[in-house]
Amino acid sequence: MIREGKALIVTDGVFYNPRMKFCRDLDMLIFSKLDAKNYLDSLAASGVRGIRAALEAEYQPIFNDRDKRAVEVIRRNLSLNGVEAEVYNTDAAVLMRERNFDHVDVDPFGSPVEFIDSACYSAKKYLSVTATDTAALCGSATLAGLRKYSAFAVKTDVYPEIGVRMLIGFIAREATRYEKHVRVVASWSKEHYYRVHIKLKKSASLSGKVYEKIGYIFYCPRCLAKYVSLMDGSTRETCNCKERLFMLGPLWTGELKDANLLESLLNDTQLSNPLKSFLTRIVQEADSPLAYNIQQLASRLGLRAPKTEEVIYFLQEIGYEASGTHYCGYCIKTSAGVEEVRRAITELVRGYKRS
Repeated sequence: MIREGKALIVTDGVFYNPRMKFCRDLDMLIFSKLDAKNYLDSLAASGVRGIRAALEAEYQPIFNDRDKRAVEVIRRNLSLNGVEAEVYNTDAAVLMRERNFDHVDVDPFGSPVEFIDSACYSAKKYLSVTATDTAALCGSATLAGLRKYSAFAVKTDVYPEIGVRMLIGFIAREATRYEKHVRVVASWSKEHYYRVHIKLKKSASLSGKVYEKIGYIFYCPRCLAKYVSLMDGSTRETCNCKERLFMLGPLWTGELKDANLLESLLNDTQLSNPLKSFLTRIVQEADSPLAYNIQQLASRLGLRAPKTEEVIYFLQEIGYEASGTHYCGYCIKTSAGVEEVRRAITELVRGYKRS
């Protein structure tokens, strides 16, 4: 038997990933703040996430898995935890076409693409999605990204940032097909996966405004410059350094979190130190879609990399928004362009005095 959170489960050969406990721990904190009761654990496996949602977030879970053995294990685990719930043994995409749920969770083994359309149709308030096909989203497998997500990417110096934004952009575009507006509650990149939580609202007028936050990032592989372009028809072919730019996207250029909601979670006195540290980094992140890898920029300048905190402070001092990132200790997010970040690195390393 496995104890996770308040749940006690058996797996009996059904898939269970202990490495995702941290993700589920953070999920439960977020779920406890959402105004939803009815919750579909669409690819439930052992049912651990849905059972924890019932015990820790007062959700009313519904479970589904196409594997008959998984369904048997889910029913056993429900009994072990004294939880009553509906359990389905069908294709998740079909179930989501037949019923609507306040909150839909899609956590597949691999890509979530085949379920996103049905999930956007089914979810009334919230949609949570996990993607472990990070190579297709971050640009390591460009053709896979085009085939699955209808978006182009190459691997950049801040590939987790691009990957999360590609995933949210795809979900947002699918949601607008059903006249649903999207707002990101939380998102993160960790180890082998991306995880996003999105609030949905049915509104024809608001759904159109989603495209004000979907666009492209033009990326220079030589100097690591990045330029944001919204879906207004504007393009850019070359960088200031004269290198040809890659157009990454379409992707989400808007906020990646609800800072107020996540900040309220930090008041939980039972929060473990790893969770508190990770959550604090997410809360403190700047909302700019521009991100840079300090080590790689310094290398291109032929300089040693200064401390990330020093670069952040320098940029803030000259009037830019800047922060660290939750996914990389030597990456920053900022409203500054690459020229200002290069200046910060150079002056910090060489000790130039600012006028």
